[in-house]
Amino acid sequence: MVELEANLAFEDAKALVRRAITQLGASVEVAGKLEHSLGDVELYVVVIKKFFLRTGDYTSLTIVVTGDEAHSCVEAIPSGAGEGVLNIRLGVDKRFAEDFEHAMRDAGYE
Repeated sequence: MVELEANLAFEDAKALVRRAITQLGASVEVAGKLEHSLGDVELYVVVIKKFFLRTGDYTSLTIVVTGDEAHSCVEAIPSGAGEGVLNIRLGVDKRFAEDFEHAMRDAGYE
């Protein structure tokens, strides 16, 4: 799981998430997204998936951005990546989350 917090406006954090997603590889697809306003707090959720040849299936990452004009939080939870009866993951779900965290930091998220 990835947990990032910064004194960065919600809209800026959302833009960095979009930029980070583009850096995660050609096989990344957006499975769905939603946006809501909850009073002064904004919410953006995007679910992405990536095909990993190593496991022969897709791993997903659910990214949640919350914040306002002065502060934002980005959290990401990996899931999937199991293969066969034993649900062997080979670490790809953790790697996907780590790649996202590095991409966010490279994009400028503190």
